[in-house]
Amino acid sequence: MRAWGTLVVGALLAALVVTLVLRNGQEVSVDLLFTTWPTKLWGALVASAIIGAGSTATFLLWPMARLNLRARRHQKRISELEQEVHGLRTLPIASDAASSSSAQKV
Repeated sequence: MRAWGTLVVGALLAALVVTLVLRNGQEVSVDLLFTTWPTKLWGALVASAIIGAGSTATFLLWPMARLNLRARRHQKRISELEQEVHGLRTLPIASDAASSSSAQKV
């Protein structure tokens, strides 16, 4: 089901880009800091979208990596605790035998 959603979103994005290219073919001049970049309007729009998406992904990369490492650490600790609980469940109950033998001696 998730793959179909991805395909639909990809198709909609491709249709948006095609529409953008067909409707915005005018020549524009983009003034950057030290240079001027003559291009078509759709090229400037697509370039700005790509630069924005790339910078957003770059800024989100560090927190996501940190969260993944923390989740991995927590998952390892949870599995250790589950093994410890399982080990405690399988231990024989020695306190009943000790208490019954000490009660008989008195």
